[in-house]
Amino acid sequence: MNRRRVFAIVAAVGLITTGVVAAQSPDAPAKAPAAGVLAPAGEPGTRLHVSGVVVDASGTPVRGASIYAFQTDAEGYYGVKPVSDNANPRLKILLRSGPKGEWSFETIRPGSYPGSRVPGHIHFEVRAAGFAPKVFEIVFEADPFVTSQMRSNPAFSVRPIEPGAPGRVTQRIVLGG
Repeated sequence: MNRRRVFAIVAAVGLITTGVVAAQSPDAPAKAPAAGVLAPAGEPGTRLHVSGVVVDASGTPVRGASIYAFQTDAEGYYGVKPVSDNANPRLKILLRSGPKGEWSFETIRPGSYPGSRVPGHIHFEVRAAGFAPKVFEIVFEADPFVTSQMRSNPAFSVRPIEPGAPGRVTQRIVLGG
């Protein structure tokens, strides 16, 4: 099989896979709030307040962007232990960015997958009319499993946790055309 044909097949599979993933990801209801609780108060773990803004490439706030965030619990499980299915996470939230692009949620610091060297992370899927979807993960500056490759890869956002109770994490989400 020649290289051009192999490339075309790989590209087609990639487009199909991306479309399937995008179609399966939930979209926030039109009247979803800009702030909420991802992990309830009784959830074990170190409390975090995660907040930020959604803007376009010129820095203009994007109102009404759909934000789907999900994560593991403090032990690294997506479901009730021992289940860990990231297609059906227990800790998740759907938000819409506010008039100034603002959003926030209360949660806990997610754990690494059991027996792995994967840093604890929060998944984000952000969509807004007229923009390409943005899918990325927040990982935390002090996590020993954060690699130099993650620091240079736009699929990851390495963020510090500001001191205090709860710890504060901020994220500027830039959507491109």
